Amino acid sequence: MSKRDRNDKDDDITGAAGFAKIARGLSDLFNVLADFDQLPRRGRHEKDGRVMEYSFGTRTLDEAARERRGADEAPSTRTEAPPRRAAKKSSLEVLEPVTDIFDEPSEIVLLFELPGVERKDVRCVLDGDILLLEAKAGERLYRKETLIEDVLAAAPQLSLRNGVLEVRLTKKT
Repeated sequence: MSKRDRNDKDDDITGAAGFAKIARGLSDLFNVLADFDQLPRRGRHEKDGRVMEYSFGTRTLDEAARERRGADEAPSTRTEAPPRRAAKKSSLEVLEPVTDIFDEPSEIVLLFELPGVERKDVRCVLDGDILLLEAKAGERLYRKETLIEDVLAAAPQLSLRNGVLEVRLTKKT
C-alpha cells in the first residue's frame, strides 16, 4: 500500500469518527430540546451532568438590569396558558376504501370496496364538488373524500351489493 493510499484511509476513518461525534451531539441536543416543552419560559435545566440556562421570549432593558444587579424578579404580567386537552382515544381503525371511478357519457360512477358494511351504516354526501363517503363496520371506519367536477348538486344514487358500494352522480349537460 502506498503512502497516499494510507493517508486516504486515515481520512476516511477520522471522517467517520467525526460524523459519529456530530450525530451523537445532535442527538443529545434534540433530547434536551424535547424536554423544553414541559419547562417554564425562563430557568435552569440540568440533565445528564449538563447545565443549561435559558430564557425564551423578550425581556425589557429594566428586567435585564435587575437581573444583573441581582434584584428580585418583577411579578409576571403574563397569564398562564390554558392546559392542553388530549384527544379522546378511539378503538376505531380508519381506512380508505379501494375506489374505482368511471366517467360515462351522462354520469360518473364510483365503486367503493366496503367489506362487512351494511347499507344503514353508509353516509354519502355531495358537498359542492367534494363527495364524502363514511361507512362503519364493527371496529373499522371507512372514510374517503373525492373531488368530482361537473356534476349536478342532486343526491347521489347508492347501491350496496356484496360489499361493493356503487355511487352514481349525474353530470351537468
